[in-house]
Amino acid sequence: MNNIDEIEFSRIRKLVAHYAVSPEAKDALLTQSLATKLVKVNALLDETTEIIWILDHGLHIPFINSDAFTPILNKVKKGFILNPAELEQVADFIRVTRLLVRFFDKQRNNAPIIASYCDTLTILDKLENDIYVAIERGQVSNNADKDLARLRQRSSKLSTNIHDNLQQYLQSKKHQTMLQDYQIIQKDNHYTLPVKASFKHTFGGNIIDQSNNGNTVFIEPTKIARLAQEKAAIENQIYLIETQILGNLSAKVYEELSQFEANLNTIIELDCILARAKYSQSINGKRPTLNEQNQLKLQEMRHPLLSAPVPLSLNLDSNKRGLIITGPNAGGKTITLKTVGLAIAMTEFGLFLPSISPCSIPIMAEIYTSIGDHQDLDNSLSTFSAEMKEMSYIVKHATKNSLILLDELGSGTDPNEGAALAIAILQMLQLKGCLILATTHYSAIKDYSTKHSAFITAAMDFDLDTLKPTYSLLLNQIGASRALWIAEKSGMPQNVLVAANDFLNTGKFPLKQSNIKFKIEQKKTKSTISFKKGDRIKVPKYKQEVLFYQNSDRANQITIFVNKTFETVPIKGARLVRKAEELYPAGYNLDLLFVQNWQDYKLKKDLDRGSKKAWKKLKK
Repeated sequence: MNNIDEIEFSRIRKLVAHYAVSPEAKDALLTQSLATKLVKVNALLDETTEIIWILDHGLHIPFINSDAFTPILNKVKKGFILNPAELEQVADFIRVTRLLVRFFDKQRNNAPIIASYCDTLTILDKLENDIYVAIERGQVSNNADKDLARLRQRSSKLSTNIHDNLQQYLQSKKHQTMLQDYQIIQKDNHYTLPVKASFKHTFGGNIIDQSNNGNTVFIEPTKIARLAQEKAAIENQIYLIETQILGNLSAKVYEELSQFEANLNTIIELDCILARAKYSQSINGKRPTLNEQNQLKLQEMRHPLLSAPVPLSLNLDSNKRGLIITGPNAGGKTITLKTVGLAIAMTEFGLFLPSISPCSIPIMAEIYTSIGDHQDLDNSLSTFSAEMKEMSYIVKHATKNSLILLDELGSGTDPNEGAALAIAILQMLQLKGCLILATTHYSAIKDYSTKHSAFITAAMDFDLDTLKPTYSLLLNQIGASRALWIAEKSGMPQNVLVAANDFLNTGKFPLKQSNIKFKIEQKKTKSTISFKKGDRIKVPKYKQEVLFYQNSDRANQITIFVNKTFETVPIKGARLVRKAEELYPAGYNLDLLFVQNWQDYKLKKDLDRGSKKAWKKLKK
């Protein structure tokens, strides 16, 4: 129920995480808990303050690149050998560690806390040097081994020889007549030439592959095969040397694994602080002051997620437990709640606030919210039931260090009972010492807040001339919902407004009944098309008449007999021409209409009546 997502703090997290350099820091910012102790929040703000000073003075903080370093450490943990690019990233990490220590050592007077963090970093100079000597531009350097340069030079020379020899084949008149095409084609690490199949035994070399139609064979010339084999042997030697170098360097990284992990944790923390400072700077934030007496003072604070927010000023001292906000819908009441919630959450996250001067923020252990639609479809709860489930939890668990934000408390049920419940809940929460901000339209709650010394009232300002809210909060005032005024300006018919006003003034319900009567019309049943066997019908597909045989098993399809053939066609568009009972006498065998082959039909009839002549014909 401690749900700060309702005040959209998750969006603030994402904005802050955007300023982080490393993926690890981005993840940490998205999951970091709010600090709920005065000492811890002050420490977070001190960190942010120091980095903002660095940024404001145009100093560049050296930092790691945007690639994740954790997967490299995990790979080393599992005993895998790092590739050259990964080892370069390790060396870069060490270099940045060294640069960070050097940078903040020079800025110790201006950023003593951050400098103390950097003092815990271990600089692995020797390993950094070993990697940079052995790895160069993403591959093992020739300087890493005395034989490596010689072998690579020999491999390069063999590649040139192979290419030159193949070019000689392509340019030789003797071989050109045998070639299907004048190009070198690599097949499974073999350098081949496309040779006409008729010359496969005279060209000379090993057949590596052939085309699908068999007209072309791909032959590796004998001389080329010999050179390629020598090159493969040398490249294997190169691979073994490189693997040994990479393995030795990976082993050295493994030996310093604990130092790398400790350094990474510190650098992630520094990255998070840098992100908090950059975001605070981007919103022109001011460092808030802190208190543990539930004193809330906002100095023209702007909602950080709105493009053109109206600044909010508010002052609640320790003698006032809550603020009850009234006013019309869409007047900014909910935005006010969210702005207060964000002010406290951002502070406890270590962020500065977008205000004209420092705000005074109370340290709250929990932020409880009940904002928006409370409907719980998973548990089949209505809006009011779900809201009461939330409120039950809040009332039971809230303490004097809890911020409570309630939007339209008690709505969604009978107004009298809803208001009574809301007042009882507000009373219980203020007795617990909570800091409460609530919005309402209920007159009873407005009256309660004016008579209770622990609460102050506020109204959202509304311009009656323009029919638009100004979104400004007016303290110590009660705002009207202005339902009738808004309805009139929105075009509501005058007779409706008069009836509503009469009810407000007299309390009498408008009970006049309507004299409008409705005619009951009989529904016309749509006739369905129905044919009988032997009916002559017309279907859209054929110009001539056809015979209806039967309804098809498929929906909206019928079987017809046309041109001595059965066919299934859509029933749509079919119409009766003449009924079978009008065409044929009673008792007529309609099956005779659907005979496709009279000889087969007659033979079957003769067989059925036991004709010997028919059986002899069948045997023949």
